[in-house]
Formats: sequence, C-alpha cells, structure tokens
Amino acid sequence: RGPAHLPTRRSMSTSTVKICVVGPQEGGKTLLCKLLAEQLPADRGYYPTKGLRIQEVERIGPGGIAVNVQLRDCSGDFGAYSQCFPAMALDMDGLIVVYDPDEEGKEPELERWHEAFSTVGDARLDPSQCLVLGIHRGRGGEGAPPKFPITGKLTKLPNAVVEVSGDDAVGSARRVGVEVDRCVQHAVTRKREAEENRLLG
Repeated sequence: RGPAHLPTRRSMSTSTVKICVVGPQEGGKTLLCKLLAEQLPADRGYYPTKGLRIQEVERIGPGGIAVNVQLRDCSGDFGAYSQCFPAMALDMDGLIVVYDPDEEGKEPELERWHEAFSTVGDARLDPSQCLVLGIHRGRGGEGAPPKFPITGKLTKLPNAVVEVSGDDAVGSARRVGVEVDRCVQHAVTRKREAEENRLLG
C-alpha cells in the first residue's frame, strides 16, 4: 500500500464548499445569494423561501484560487423547518447568519439560528467559518446608518453590515462579496485541514 497523497492546491480549487445561509424571515438571505450569482430580479417583492434553495456561485479562496460555492438559502421559518436542519446542514463547511439591521429585537433570534446550525448533527464549526451579516437597505434615507447593529455575544463572530441598493446592483454585489469571500476562505482552509488530517490518519 503506497503513501497517501495529500490534496494539491489544484484539486482543492475544484472542490465545492457548502455554506448555509440562515436567519429571520425578510432578512435578505435570498437577496444576498442572488447578488452573488448576479441574478437580481427586476421584481423586488418578497417571496419567502419554502424549505431550501440552492445557488451555485464561484468565489475566491485562499491564495486567489477559484472555489465552487454551494449557497444553501434556508427558509427563515424556524418553527416549520427545524426538524429539517440536519439535512439542510449536511456536510456544511460554513455558516452565514443574515439579518436586517434596521429591525429591532432580532438579536436573540439570530443567536438561536447560529446555535441551531453551528452544532447541528456532526457540525462543529469554528467561529472563523461563520459570518453574521447585516443587509442594510438604507430605508432611513441615503447613507442612513443601520439602527440596530449586533451588540451581544454574536460580536465574538466575524461581523459586518453591508449597504445594498437597488440602484447599484454591481456595487452591492461587490460589497457583499468582499464579506462572503472571507467566510469562504476560512471554510476552504478548514476543509483542507480536515481532509489532510483524515488522509494522514
């Protein structure tokens, strides 16, 4: 039996990283996924996700390598789908908790989403594999700051608030992408380390 061959940088660049996108209803989860896929619809009405939507995109991983990212856009109806969380999170490599920073009192709900997914099944995500992302749509006027940014224990995780504007889809996608790419890079690194450890026994 020959020695185990570790995955090369090239082989890792063609792997798929699976990231669950979770959070309260109307927080901006589907908007985030569509911005990254450059599929922003002309109709901006709210259409709640039923169960799960999967969006495939290509992002940048460590060292500038291309990474295929499977974004799992999970329904924000916690009560209706909580029994499905283990299936939704199967083989998950990263977690993005999305919220509207102009909505008051959402932080306990965000903590519940994070706890439910970061420890579901065999998942034990490192904090670096998580991102708490506020999608700020500037309802208070152009340049208005978010009213309710994260202040509690989720501040221990990577945090960001991004400005999203229907008049600037390209800029909005770029701003969202910068934050998501950081999560992707950590997810790729952790997945690579786990694979190397598995091969080394």
